[in-house]
Amino acid sequence: MLLSKTFQLTAILLAASILNGCSYLKPYKAPITQGTIIKQEQANLLQDGLTMQQVQSILGPPYGKDPFNPLHWEYVFYTTDKDYYPNSIRYLALNFDSDSYLKNWEIRSQEVEINTHDGFIDRLFLED
Repeated sequence: MLLSKTFQLTAILLAASILNGCSYLKPYKAPITQGTIIKQEQANLLQDGLTMQQVQSILGPPYGKDPFNPLHWEYVFYTTDKDYYPNSIRYLALNFDSDSYLKNWEIRSQEVEINTHDGFIDRLFLED
C-alpha cells in the first residue's frame, strides 16, 4: 500500500514537472538587423552635385527606392540589438534633381520603430 502511494506521488510529480517543462525560461530571440549601416564618416562625404552612382559608391545601394519618384532614395537601418553600431545613422533621405545630381539630404536622428508585437507571428506563438 505504501509502495503504491509512493508510486502515485512520484508519477504525479513527474507528470507535473513534464507538463511544466521549461516554461519558466524565456526563449532566446535572435537580434533582428535590417537595412544599410551608414556611419557618420560616410554621411560627411555627401555634398551637393554628386551623381547617383557616386552616392551609391559612398553609401551602397539604397534600402528604399520609390518607384513613383526615382529621384528620392531612403536608407533605413534598424536593429533590436542596441550594442550593434550604436552610433550609426538610422534614417537618411536623399533627393536628386532632374539631372540625377544630389540636391539635398536629410538625416533623422529618431529611432526607426518596427511594431513586432501586433502581427501574424505573435498570433502563432503565444507570448507573455
